[in-house]
Amino acid sequence: MKIETKVGLFFVGTLVVLGILIFNTGKFSFGGDGDSERFVVYFDQVAGLAVQAPVRVAGVKVGEVKTITLDHGRAKVVLKLDKAFPVYSDSQASLSSIGILGEKYIDITQGHYEKGLLDPSVPIASRGGVSLDDLMVTLAAISRDIKGVTGALNHSIGGEEGQAKLDEIVDNIRVLTGEFRTLSQENHAAINNTLANAEVLTGDLRERMPRLAQQFEDLGKHLDALVQETRPELRGTMQDIHKLAGSFQETSANLKNITAKLNNGEGTIGKLLNDDSTIKKINTAVDSLNDMLGGVKSMDLRLDMNGARWTSRGDSQVGLGIELAPRHDYWYALDLSSTPDGKIADSTRTVQKIDPVTGLPVNVLEKTRTVTSDQAVTVSAQFAKRFAENWVLTAGIVEGKGGGGIEWRSFEDRFRVGAMAYDFTKRDDKPNPRYRLTASYQFWKNVYVKAGGQDLGNKELRTFFIGGGIRWKDDDLKKLVGLASSAK
Repeated sequence: MKIETKVGLFFVGTLVVLGILIFNTGKFSFGGDGDSERFVVYFDQVAGLAVQAPVRVAGVKVGEVKTITLDHGRAKVVLKLDKAFPVYSDSQASLSSIGILGEKYIDITQGHYEKGLLDPSVPIASRGGVSLDDLMVTLAAISRDIKGVTGALNHSIGGEEGQAKLDEIVDNIRVLTGEFRTLSQENHAAINNTLANAEVLTGDLRERMPRLAQQFEDLGKHLDALVQETRPELRGTMQDIHKLAGSFQETSANLKNITAKLNNGEGTIGKLLNDDSTIKKINTAVDSLNDMLGGVKSMDLRLDMNGARWTSRGDSQVGLGIELAPRHDYWYALDLSSTPDGKIADSTRTVQKIDPVTGLPVNVLEKTRTVTSDQAVTVSAQFAKRFAENWVLTAGIVEGKGGGGIEWRSFEDRFRVGAMAYDFTKRDDKPNPRYRLTASYQFWKNVYVKAGGQDLGNKELRTFFIGGGIRWKDDDLKKLVGLASSAK
């Protein structure tokens, strides 16, 4: 057989095996649903659920979502389930998600065999779950509690009196480290003398202990003979004395080993006696502690309170931002804001109209699309890096979604123009990522104005805003952050 024929047969066989694996893995079927069956379930809301989303039982996929429609104000979801999975009359379906920001899926509890199988024409019972909006409400409550705690803390140590207390603590630590360094230097000679005396003592013990041990051993033998003759009940006591003599010998050997290690510079005390670099290391550690406490003053803590008016939805946005800047060229930003996010809702209804041709009343399906405002609390956490002094790149979480942006700054950061993109998930009510364009100018002290556009890539959600805010640095909070980091 020619080599070309062999290669061709091998290639054809590989394609056949690959095709079998693909069809078996994907469970492809031709001519209809095959080994599947369709069921219907109704929900009050299915935000985030998409067609072809998985249907799971105990985390195992048993089907998928075929269609999602609106039926009399409720979401009608058609499920395509594997016939091998029995659906009983008391089965229940709920809307779940993998993690906080993971994909949505339908979770089904199988029910009980005694209740009998559910007729596919009868909808599966549904139950509500905890939505992300509920979690945001809970987060808002937590933020109010945190605000109360920080208010109490500010009342306790805020103002000039609290600042004086913090300054006093830092000064006391600085004085303590200086005294510790002076004490270690002044007592260096005393420690050497003490260890020298210990070496002399152990040498004397090393010479005398063997003789004492021999005497104890001889005495033990005589006492043992005496006990054997006169008082057998004292034998145990004499044996303990014999063991004590052996312990003295071991002690002498241990002291000898300790002295040898000290002479060789082993261990902490040995290094302290034989190596002057140990004192230098202690001094270096003390200096490092002073540098760490002093480094708190070089860290910037910037705060930003802002608000804006959205033109399309007639609502307002407020926010609080915190920037922790270890250096001038990078910082960490955390923002908490309440934003009137846009939501698109499609509704259908059947209305009766007069046919212009026949003049008879006919039923017509009328579709309506509305854009509503959904006020929600969002959290943003980003890392910012400055390049070429005027350009700033950011990346991280933007309003609970992944994203990033770029900003151009000038006039000592008082004038800023930037663009941001985030939320790259594709939905029917938001087919494109969210783009935001913002320009701001700090015209007087810490006060600035801003304007821009939101959702520029989604026509029905697009809106413009105008507003302003206040930026300032907080030295009291900076001290608290520095003390907390040095405590770690």
